[in-house]
Amino acid sequence: MKGGLQLVCGLDSAGRSALKRQYVSAPMHLSKPWWEEGVLIVNAINSTAGLFAGDVIDTAIEVTRGAQMLLTSASANRAHRMPAGRAAVHQTLRVETGAWLEVWPSLFIPHAGSNYFQDTSVEIDEGARFLWFETVAPGRVASGEAWEFTRYESRFRLTCEDRLIARETYSLTPASPSVQALRQVFSTACHATCYAAGADFPAELLAAVSALHHTDCWVGCTRLDAPAIAIRMVAANNLHLARAMNKVRDLLHAALGRHVPALRRA
Repeated sequence: MKGGLQLVCGLDSAGRSALKRQYVSAPMHLSKPWWEEGVLIVNAINSTAGLFAGDVIDTAIEVTRGAQMLLTSASANRAHRMPAGRAAVHQTLRVETGAWLEVWPSLFIPHAGSNYFQDTSVEIDEGARFLWFETVAPGRVASGEAWEFTRYESRFRLTCEDRLIARETYSLTPASPSVQALRQVFSTACHATCYAAGADFPAELLAAVSALHHTDCWVGCTRLDAPAIAIRMVAANNLHLARAMNKVRDLLHAALGRHVPALRRA
């Protein structure tokens, strides 16, 4: 199945953030957006059971000058067993000067035998603000399927005014050295990545994030060559990871002087 999600968020005639253009094709589904403190909250999900071999999802998100959007999902994303082939997700995001975009998808769960590829390209203008969160489980842990996926591959690029800020490329297999290293610390490790860009984050914020590190959730934070930071977390399970992620989100919004919008409609 080849599906897509294309959204352009801009200001309407009343000065509110609104979807100016949208295109959605199966298996993607878009719930009715709502506002909170001026932020347009958009909930997009894969309306099927998940991704299968041969599935390709193309996503393009643009937030224009002055608009604010939170893109999230209501349920976990899954890739199912694939005897042959792979599933692929291609994501392109653009945030203009004075705009705000936060991306918080639900946990990604690669099932046993799944082969998944993800390519993400983010371009932000000077003066734009951007938050990216991503969490990945080792599989269906409750079903005894930890680390039984075939491959999980991810490529991520973040540029500001055509200047490369971050590039991340990795390919995980159950036998890869990086996975073996994780399993020595946490047998069912969940990991997360966060990028925050568009503000000169103070040293106190980095210290507060690093202070979240503990025996069941390892947290690392570094400043990038721009007004941006990168945060990486590895936890013993998704419960510890989710707690740390929510604390990081609260710290980032506080540092930016912003209200923390709810991820779900009350």
